[in-house]
This record gives sequence, structure tokens and C-alpha cells, in this order.
Amino acid sequence: MATLAKAPVEQVSGWASKSVADKLVARAKELRSFLAEQAPDGEKRRNPTEAVDKMLKKEGFLRLLLPQRLGGFGLSPTDFCRVQMEIAKGDPAISWVIQIINGTSWVTSLAPDSVQDAVFSEGPQPVCGAYNPPGKARKVDGGWIINGAWPYMSGSRQATWTQQGVVLEDYDGPVVPGINMCYIPMSEFEIKDTWFVSGMQGTGSDTAIAKDVFIPDEQMALMNERTGQIDPTKKHFGAPSDLIPAVPMVRNTGLAQLVGAVEAMLELVTAESGKPVLTTTIGPRTGSGAYMRDLGESAALVETAKTLLFSLTAKLDRVGLGEEFTQEEKVRQRGLCGQLVESIHCACESLMFQAGSSGFSLEKPINRYWRDISMALRHIQNIPTIGYEIQGRALAGGDPIAPPGSY
Repeated sequence: MATLAKAPVEQVSGWASKSVADKLVARAKELRSFLAEQAPDGEKRRNPTEAVDKMLKKEGFLRLLLPQRLGGFGLSPTDFCRVQMEIAKGDPAISWVIQIINGTSWVTSLAPDSVQDAVFSEGPQPVCGAYNPPGKARKVDGGWIINGAWPYMSGSRQATWTQQGVVLEDYDGPVVPGINMCYIPMSEFEIKDTWFVSGMQGTGSDTAIAKDVFIPDEQMALMNERTGQIDPTKKHFGAPSDLIPAVPMVRNTGLAQLVGAVEAMLELVTAESGKPVLTTTIGPRTGSGAYMRDLGESAALVETAKTLLFSLTAKLDRVGLGEEFTQEEKVRQRGLCGQLVESIHCACESLMFQAGSSGFSLEKPINRYWRDISMALRHIQNIPTIGYEIQGRALAGGDPIAPPGSY
């Protein structure tokens, strides 16, 4: 099968073409069996297998969101989600790695010109990173000395650069969006094997440790020139993705793999509809009103999640083409993401009831999907009650609980 290693030529007028996006979606569908076969070994290794690592780098799945000026595909948020949903049906953990690296690499493309020149001087680079707990940065002549330990570094084995949150020495304030970001080659870190978790085991989300690492001034983005800022005065500016606020983009597209994973769970449970309903005289599940009702509700919840997701990303697509993105719309999106998360969660749990006790065997693929979804839903950006409170306070005129940039 043909690969898609080369990104399209520069298209300054808009997002990547439909034909480019459709080919990537089709390729993601083709990879489903391969990813599913590799997933058990990835879980045991707690990071992607060598075969998957090679595929991700060779076929360009780590630069889907990068603008074309940097050698990426420049996919729209909606098309990126379409790809992610198909990858997740094979292995949600690999979809998570793709999400983190694409998201962090894209945020780096919004950084000051000096950072973009440093990171992407030799072509597109996969970037991963973390910002909390932050490291420490000490100013020296010509640059900074960086110290810190950052856990949850998903994609740590695939990245060549990192974007790390730091505070300046002697700083005791809150850690919020807009924190200082430093950019460090992955080769400068010690990777500590710390990723022992119940879900998303195959993501390589270990701890990166920096000890007295020097970086030049060009590799630091201070809080007052925060990474993710929309700044048309930059030299490196002009792609649709340069117009989208960082937090809504990363949060919304980050839900795509969970939609794809729960859709795969629905397929697995539906395929077992001919199994008998034990301890009853009903026979196959198709003869049970209870089973068929629950299956139908799960399907409706999955469809609700997909509808909400593509509604949210369609707005981001239009923002990239110049449409205004008001504060009211950002608040509304935060609340709707809460509803999207709850739809995924309800479907996921119901499907495990329908799968029965055998679904909890570690050998069953549905168990891996369930564990991966259950963990990813608890990411801080996905907590429904926080999104609902943000929207409720905005509606009632209450004091906000988060900086506007985090909506």
C-alpha cells in the first residue's frame, strides 16, 4: 500500500484539500488491523512498538496539524479528528500519541519567530511536552539554565523536541495558561521509566528530567510573549491554523480518539448480539428488549458525541478561515465539551455492562478500549463539571474561575 510521507505543497488560501484529507483518513482505516495487532505489545512495553514508531514517522502522522510552511499537512481540525477516530479504532493509545505530538508541534508553530526558527530549521519536527508541574529557569548570559522533572510526557519516544513549562527562579505564583515555555531537544533529557498506569499504557508517558541544561534565548518564550498567541506581525504567520486559539483546538480535537474508541466498543458489542442471555429463556440477545434498548441507547450516545464533536470543530475550521470566535462562543464550547465527555462515558460504561463479565478479561480488546477511555476522560481538560461551571458562571454573571485564555 502506498504511504503518505510527503506533505502537500504550500496552500496559503486555506486548509489541506479534501483529497489530501480523504487519503489520510483512508490510510488510517487501512492501518486498523495493524495497530490492533501491535497494541498488546505496546501495552507491555508501555510505549509504541518499533513497527508502530516507524510507521508514524514514515507516513507523516506526527505532522498532520503542522502548517504546510513547516512541512506539515495543514489539516483542518475536523479532518484531523476524522483521521484520529480511525486510528483510535485500532489503538487508542497510538491515537493519543498522535494527538499529543500533533497538538504540541502545532502550538510550537504559534511560538515567536525565534522559537520556530530554532525548532523547525531542519524541517518538521515532532514535539511533545508538559507544563505542570513546571520546571525552573535561571537567566544567564545569552540564555537560560533549565532544571525540572516533567511527568506525563506522552510520545516521549517519538519526539525530537520538547515544549516544557517553566517558572523563573523564586516565582511562587499560580501555574496557568500563559506560563513560560522553553524548547529543548529531547536528547538533552534523561527519560525516567515512570508510566505504570491502568489505561493508555502504550503512550510512553514517562518523566523527562533536565539537569542544568543550557538553552539560548531564542529557545525561550516568556509569559508576556506566550506560546499560542495569535500575532499577525510574526514572520512565520499566515496559515489557517495560526488564527485558532490554542486551548479550544487542543481540547476539542483531543476528544476525537475517545469518540473513535467508543465507536469500536459499540462495534464489538453489536457483533455479539447473537450470544444467549444466560439465566433466562430468551435465547439470543436480539430477543431481549433490555439488551436491544441498551444497545440502541449506546449507539445514540455515540452519535451524539460525534455530532457535538464535529459541530465544535466546524467552528474552529471557520475561525481558521477568518470567522470571529467570540468569548461567548468559547464558553459555550467549554460547556458542550462537558456534554460530549458525558456521552462518551455513559456509552462506554453501558457497553461494558452489555459485554458482561467476559469483557473484563485482559485478553479482550474491549477491555483495553474501556481502560484507555476511562483514563483519558479524566484529563483535566475533560472534567465535565468544570466546563459546566465555567458556562454557568458566564450565564449568571458570576466571577470566572479560569483565565479567558483557558476556555
